[in-house]
Amino acid sequence: MDTETIIRVRNLTTAYGGNVVLDDLSFDVQRGQTFIILGGSGCGKSTLMKHMIGLYKPVSGQILIGDTDIVTAKGRQRKDLLRRFGVMYQGGALFGSMTVHENIRLVLEEFTDLSRDAMDVICRIRLNLVGLGDAGQKFPSELSGGMQKRAAVARAMALDPAIIFLDEPSAGLDPITAADFDQLINRLAKTLRITFVVVTHELASIYTIADHVIMLDKVTKKIIAQGMPQDLRDHSDNPWVRHFFNREPSEERKKN
Repeated sequence: MDTETIIRVRNLTTAYGGNVVLDDLSFDVQRGQTFIILGGSGCGKSTLMKHMIGLYKPVSGQILIGDTDIVTAKGRQRKDLLRRFGVMYQGGALFGSMTVHENIRLVLEEFTDLSRDAMDVICRIRLNLVGLGDAGQKFPSELSGGMQKRAAVARAMALDPAIIFLDEPSAGLDPITAADFDQLINRLAKTLRITFVVVTHELASIYTIADHVIMLDKVTKKIIAQGMPQDLRDHSDNPWVRHFFNREPSEERKKN
C-alpha cells in the first residue's frame, strides 16, 4: 500500500438550511486505498461524498486533492482538478438516450481535444476493463442493473483518473452480482492503483474491499470510529460500532 496522502479533509463542517449535518471532520485518504465512508441512515455519508467531489460548498473547512482545495478552486484550476477523479453515482446515472459507448465518449468530448478515433479506442479499452467489451452499442435500458453500474465505472475511468468515487455501488444488486462488483473494484484497485472512495453500508462489501473505513454518527455529526472493519468489529470500545459491524440490534432495541 502506498503511503502518499492523496486526499486531505480538514475541519469540514457542512449544513443544509442552517442545520449542521457534519461537524469538524478531518481525515486522510492514502493513494491506492479503497476508503469506505459508512454509518447509519441519515448520518451524512452521501453528503460527505458530494462535498468531496465539489458539488456542494461546506460551511467551513478544506478538501485538498493533492495540493489543491476543491472548495476554493476556480476556472482552469478547478477543471484540471475535476479531471483527477471520476464518479459513479447510485444507480449509474447513465444518459438513457445515448449508447454506453456514447456515454463514455461524452466525458472525453467535454474534457479533451482528442480525435474521434482516439476517443473511440479509449471507450473500448474502458469497457473491456469492466467486462463489457460487447456492450458499447447497447442503451442503458438494455443492460442489467449490474451491467449499468459497470458501464458507469467505465465512464468514471474515461479520463484515467487517480481517484474514483462510488456511491452505494451494491445498492439494488443481488448477492452474486454484488460480489462480482466487489471483485471488479479489487481488481481495478490492484492492477491500476486506483484510489476508491466508497459510500456504502453493505457489510459484505465492506469486509471484502475495504482498506480503511470511517464511520459517521448522526447524533454527534462526527467520525466515531475509523480503521479496519475487522478490528472495529472485534475491538471497538463503542457498543454501537460493534453492533453495526456484527449486524446486531442495539441494546435499546433488544429491550423492546
